[in-house]
Amino acid sequence: MPSLKKIPLLITLTLLTTLLSSCSFFTPYKATITQGTIITPEETDYLQAGLTMEQVQELLGPPFGNDPFDPKHWEYVFYSTDKAIHPEAIHHLIIKFDNDYYLESWHIVKDDIIIKRSFF
Repeated sequence: MPSLKKIPLLITLTLLTTLLSSCSFFTPYKATITQGTIITPEETDYLQAGLTMEQVQELLGPPFGNDPFDPKHWEYVFYSTDKAIHPEAIHHLIIKFDNDYYLESWHIVKDDIIIKRSFF
């Protein structure tokens, strides 16, 4: 039989173990993840056919996706887990250059960007 001095310690340890094991009941804090270049529709208004790669990069910043096998194809991607951060931003912009590396075409991809997460 435990002594009377050890009973409060035993109760405290039991209570602490119970509380700590129930921490999975609470949802953990998830930090906002924001990646990419913020491009507004006003910035795309400055794009025009015939701009050089340097001029496009000066207007929009460095591309997020630069294909090493096709350097004339640039992609700008913006993603945030918080939809309230820059809701006006273009989430996916594709830019193509001609054989002389002048801006040929660009278009905005309307599909939402989905990042798959897998947890064990």
